[in-house]
Amino acid sequence: MDAGLAGLLGGVIGAAVGAVGATASAWITGRKAEQQAEIQSETQLRQARLQLDAEWNRALRESRKSAYLAFAESCHLVHGTLSEASLKLGGIAASDPPEEREERRQAARRLWNEARTMNRQLDRLQHIVFMEGPSEMGTAAQAATGALVSHFAAVIDWLHAVDNETETPQHMADQGRAHIEAYGKLLEFLYAASNTTLPDIQDR
Repeated sequence: MDAGLAGLLGGVIGAAVGAVGATASAWITGRKAEQQAEIQSETQLRQARLQLDAEWNRALRESRKSAYLAFAESCHLVHGTLSEASLKLGGIAASDPPEEREERRQAARRLWNEARTMNRQLDRLQHIVFMEGPSEMGTAAQAATGALVSHFAAVIDWLHAVDNETETPQHMADQGRAHIEAYGKLLEFLYAASNTTLPDIQDR
């Protein structure tokens, strides 16, 4: 082979190998860049999802907290009004003048009726607690309102006995037990609400 031709072929082959090498290098570099971009994109997407989850959890906690607080405040008002009615009844003695006895009896009845009106609002707030969840909070709310039913019954039984002048110490004792039970169920609801609305570790 002619030396000039050999040199030419060598130059062409060398150029071809160089071009292939450059192309391969560019492809590898481009592929690495693509992979890095994919990793970065996936990382950003994961971080965005975590942020959205955290925001959603915070919003849910705030919504639940508002519902639980409204229910607890209403429950406390009903409980307190029934307790006031009981204090009026407990202040009545057989030896009291008729007008004083009547005044306290009427005050107790008025307070009992006020508590019953408030209890209608409490029913609506209990439904909201059920909707907000979780299920254990609905159960706790139901237990609190169920205990109030017993408290209502104990107070009205005592009031009827006073109306008929047949009250006994047992009426006061029954109301006392119902009062303690209702207050205990309200506290249980509050403890459950506190646990339910605690932020998760990742949200702190």
